[in-house]
Amino acid sequence: MSTSEPGQRSQPPGLTWSWGHALVGAVYAIPAAVVAMIDPALGVPLAVGVLPAAIIGIPARRRERIRILLIGTLAGASVFVGGLLSHLPMPATAVLLAATVAAAALTASMASAGRVVLALCAPMVGVGLSYGDYAESIATFALLTAGAAFAWVVALCWPERAAPERPQTPLPPRHAMLGYGARMGVAAALTYAIAASLGLDHPGWAPAACLLVARPQLDLLQQRGVARVLSVTVGALAAVLLLWLQPSNATLAFVCVAMLGAIAGTAGSRWYITSAFTTLLVFVMLLNGHTDETVAKVNERVGETVLGVAAAYLFGWAIPVLRSRLTRQTGEPTG
Repeated sequence: MSTSEPGQRSQPPGLTWSWGHALVGAVYAIPAAVVAMIDPALGVPLAVGVLPAAIIGIPARRRERIRILLIGTLAGASVFVGGLLSHLPMPATAVLLAATVAAAALTASMASAGRVVLALCAPMVGVGLSYGDYAESIATFALLTAGAAFAWVVALCWPERAAPERPQTPLPPRHAMLGYGARMGVAAALTYAIAASLGLDHPGWAPAACLLVARPQLDLLQQRGVARVLSVTVGALAAVLLLWLQPSNATLAFVCVAMLGAIAGTAGSRWYITSAFTTLLVFVMLLNGHTDETVAKVNERVGETVLGVAAAYLFGWAIPVLRSRLTRQTGEPTG
């Protein structure tokens, strides 16, 4: 999902749809759909495994499509790292999470590839904090890597097309990104500490939400925050309704194809709606066969999302604005 920066390129429409991209997402979902016809408990996680590939789309040139494999593997490795951190004492986990975010932000100021580390790897480390045993984090690593490998092979079969010319984006100042990373690291660590202290089953949802909406540009942060809360709520409630209807295996297989097609088809949208589809898939994976946990899981997911977004707003928006106003009032230089 791409969002333009002010002054660099025109913003895309709020909601876009591409049948070609949707077809790619549907093809990615074929193995998951086949397995879901037999056992949804295995099929739906397979669909989750190709989520990163469906979100990033197919690059124009075949030689560039290796990024699909690299990004999926990085996502899986980051979840695994988060799973390792989750076994440490809570204070140590929170401190190391903050350090990880700060390091990711610093990397983004040193190389263009560092933006992937900041926008993808840091949030996925947060996701991994919800994994309570090593087997879960290893399985997720394997699923994301296998899904990325399959998607890469599929992408190589797609014809090449003319690559659009992309303007060169200068790297952000190092001191600014270090300050941003420090603030957002504290925000993520704080939300994790709160969720873990409350004994929630998935304490990584809060820091993940915080880091997924956080952006150095205030306008992007403002757009993504409320949109994520709404999208997550809609996706969770849609999953609850679906499971309440007691769907057949064939229906769940169709849902895998439809959701991955929708994610890929709307990937160029400016509106932050992807999390509605991803939440639906995740909730179907968690709650299928465990509908007695529906209310608790919805409250946990939505509540942690609100907590994470609030922390992103506080540390990424309110504190910088307040600091700027205080600096102007005291007459100190802003640099």
